Amino acid sequence: MGETFLDPLSIRFSQDTISEHFKDDPEMSIFDTFEKITAGMQKREVPMMHVVRRMDGQLVTLDNRRLAVYKMARRAGGCGNVKLKLVPMEQVKNELRHKSDSKVDGLSVKVRGTDRIIHADGSVTRGPALSDGQLQHRADTGGHWSQEQLAVISQGIVDFEAVVKSVLGASAKLMKAGSFMKGTDIAGESDIDVMVFGCGASPIFEYQWNSIVSGIKQRGYTIDGVNPRCIHVKVERARNCLVTIEFDVVAHHRQGFPPNKEPNNPFRENRVAARAVRNIKLDFKESGEKGFSGNDIEQAVLDVQEKCSPGLGMLIDAAKAELKSGRLRARKRPATAARENDAAEGTTDWTKPIGEGQFRKVFKGAYTVGPRTGQAKVAKIFKDGTEAFEGSFFAHDVALCEKSIEIADAFNKVKKFKHMVQVCKAEVWVQKKTKQRFLSEPFLLNFEIFNSNSGWQAAGEWSNALQSLSHFSYHHSQGDLVLCDLQGAIEDDCVVLTDPVLNSKDKRFGPTDLGQKGIENFFHHHICSKWCDPASSKPRTTNKHFVPQAGTTMMLN
Repeated sequence: MGETFLDPLSIRFSQDTISEHFKDDPEMSIFDTFEKITAGMQKREVPMMHVVRRMDGQLVTLDNRRLAVYKMARRAGGCGNVKLKLVPMEQVKNELRHKSDSKVDGLSVKVRGTDRIIHADGSVTRGPALSDGQLQHRADTGGHWSQEQLAVISQGIVDFEAVVKSVLGASAKLMKAGSFMKGTDIAGESDIDVMVFGCGASPIFEYQWNSIVSGIKQRGYTIDGVNPRCIHVKVERARNCLVTIEFDVVAHHRQGFPPNKEPNNPFRENRVAARAVRNIKLDFKESGEKGFSGNDIEQAVLDVQEKCSPGLGMLIDAAKAELKSGRLRARKRPATAARENDAAEGTTDWTKPIGEGQFRKVFKGAYTVGPRTGQAKVAKIFKDGTEAFEGSFFAHDVALCEKSIEIADAFNKVKKFKHMVQVCKAEVWVQKKTKQRFLSEPFLLNFEIFNSNSGWQAAGEWSNALQSLSHFSYHHSQGDLVLCDLQGAIEDDCVVLTDPVLNSKDKRFGPTDLGQKGIENFFHHHICSKWCDPASSKPRTTNKHFVPQAGTTMMLN
């Protein structure tokens, strides 16, 4: 037992179907990996395969997707014997039993969500494509809520509407929303959305909100979560959670929300598009494709249909191609100073912060939908616990970020040093359950602080180099501002900054903007290095106004 080299064609599969995509890299398919190996990628870049010898002497893999890749590569001449690990049967008996049964001969494997079958010799065949009629039947029957679940949902909506009417008046009513309303949902992929209408322009006060929550509880439902915007209700039968209903009521108390807008349903009279969306969701669910949100899929289908009005099968294929080519374009776009999220959704561990600054706490998570799927991200919320449910809370952050990216783009063009300077482009995201807004941006490893907004500078060559960016910003803006409080990470070919500060003449970038005094103070403490351009301008007055300190200094009006 241990590591050895074997011909992948001599090993059998332990499953009869596999996902197209790898678990540890959801964007990489087995066919992409096969093409990379045949194009020269080293096999060591693919994790080692584990193989077990059964009682009958037959070698069987525990890593079916990797075996599929190696079989295809072996047939194409892209590899010979491969290094793998032979493991004792007693160590993996339960895992093998879970993956396989006596009906699996291991001579071929079907790739779920596709029409392709990979055979023992590495050849790939295609099954017949489904007809439009078969695709229509699949959309109408596959992935739907069960009759029991639909009955529970209908009864829940009736009960909730009765509660709402008793609290808000007879004119109040509930309406379906989201993918459930559109008929593009797959059972269990998301909550059932219902929204309140007909309660007039009067605000919903806290006591009314509490009365709605109490009324739902009194009818025997389990409250999964309550926030100023909506109520999440678990509908259970015999202790099994059949469905979660997101009961969305616009509450004007506390933050003053705008009224609900009646949801638009572009699929109401367009069942071909709805069926295309459902088929794509089912395909992606079967194949393990995780790079696209439901909204992405819906929009791609509608865009393709508007251009060419194809039949159902062609519409599905064209929309998939549009989704994947869009992701490829995002990967190949020219590098800019913006380090973007490149994702539509993510998860966050809200149980403990990984750090905190002057104003906010920082929590770590991971992207789950989009080109950065699987990569780490951070979420930033107000440190004082302010419940920011409106995007305007982050107006200064967004404006400051955009201006910083503009300056960094200009700085990169003058080629001060070989590393590109990027700024994390924070976006305002919304927690699904609480509806609380937060800033989302990519996670940075090996975080460093280079200078502050009060004239402090860290030791080291990178701090000297980035001081030249602060000096450059003054010259580039014709004396209007200084980009400072530089912090982030040094990567192989990039310096990535996050949460910078702008000191501007008219103090327009929030409480960390120290204004004209901050500009003068920076140059009072700044000593030009080899990285600064001798021709770059400086202010005439460079008085000291602040004591240099490593943290962020703020001025409150």
